[in-house]
Order: sequence, then structure tokens, then C-alpha cells
Amino acid sequence: MSMPKIPKRDQEGALIDLLESVALEEAALAHLINAEAEKAQKIAKDCNVTAQEMIEFQKSISKVMKNIIKKEMLLQFKLEDILEFKKDSKDKLKNDCGKLKKTDCEDKF
Repeated sequence: MSMPKIPKRDQEGALIDLLESVALEEAALAHLINAEAEKAQKIAKDCNVTAQEMIEFQKSISKVMKNIIKKEMLLQFKLEDILEFKKDSKDKLKNDCGKLKKTDCEDKF
């Protein structure tokens, strides 16, 4: 198995890729939540479900939702790190440009 090809990206492109990955993961989690809701609606309409089956079903949904919440927390951390990196790199650029002539940096902001 060969190594995956990673395209060359500048810093801005890499940040956009990271933001897109967060958005795609959020969409996937939304689909999982929707699937769990559809399962719950189907079980609620089924009158032949025993109390024990209902308890087991509830435990199953609870486990899935806990894992989704964990993933949401990780995505929040990832998003915060991306935004912090973006802010830090912009601040560094401003600081570096402060050392240069003003006309050299005007097009960067």
C-alpha cells in the first residue's frame, strides 16, 4: 500500500480544508441524529414492543447520542484551534509588517 498523496497547500488553503472537514463531519453527525430520530419514531408507533425492548432501545439510542456528543466536543476543540491559529497568524503578519514600510504591507490586509 502506497502513501496517500497530500496536495501542496498554502496556509490559507490548509485552514479552508480544515474548516471544510469540520463542516462535513457536522453534516455526518446530523444524519446520524436524524437516523436515530427515525428509529425512535418507528419504535414509538409499534404497539407490540415490550417494556424490556423499549428499555434496550433507549439504551442503544443513549449510547449513540453520547458518542455523537463526544465527537461534537472534539469538533468544537478543532474549530477553536483553527480559529486561534488563524488569529495568531494574522497577528504575526501584522507584527511583521509593522517592521516594514507601510506600503509593503497594504495589500496583505
